[in-house]
Amino acid sequence: SRQKNTQYPQVRMVCQMELSSHLITGSAFDDYNVNEMILAEQLIETTPNHSVTMFDKGFYSLGLLHKWQQSGTERHWLIPLKKNVQYEVIQSRGRNDKLVLLHSNPRARKLWPELPETIQARLVTRKIKGKTYEVLTSMLDAMRFPTADITGLYEHRWEIELGYREQKQYMLGSR
Repeated sequence: SRQKNTQYPQVRMVCQMELSSHLITGSAFDDYNVNEMILAEQLIETTPNHSVTMFDKGFYSLGLLHKWQQSGTERHWLIPLKKNVQYEVIQSRGRNDKLVLLHSNPRARKLWPELPETIQARLVTRKIKGKTYEVLTSMLDAMRFPTADITGLYEHRWEIELGYREQKQYMLGSR
């Protein structure tokens, strides 16, 4: 890909933000040509235990999600379901809540040696203003993590956009 000619230096950065305070709790950055997945992996170490990380669907990688979850205690993830993701329903817990099996491929297992052939996840569906949203999560226990809590949590995903806007306004002096 061609690099744009701009008057400002171009970097690629991945941030982790605490959604209620908009505080950036971690960041990784590198040359603009470095893939975001590589940068996201650098945030695993600083992710707190007993947390939920909401990913944008562009970060869908079973290797990354598995390592994220396995690198600590109760480190959960939540990510919108991408259109082409294949899954197998293991158990239906109602119309909007399913336990699913995701299959990894040999290429992913080569990149992520700890990645098993299959991973269980939970697929939660919700309609908001007539539009259907589907999210995958590592929060498998329906008693501990009710469906309504997961979908409610996903609705807060837009807080990160507000946080980024605040950061840009601050850094650019509201210009």
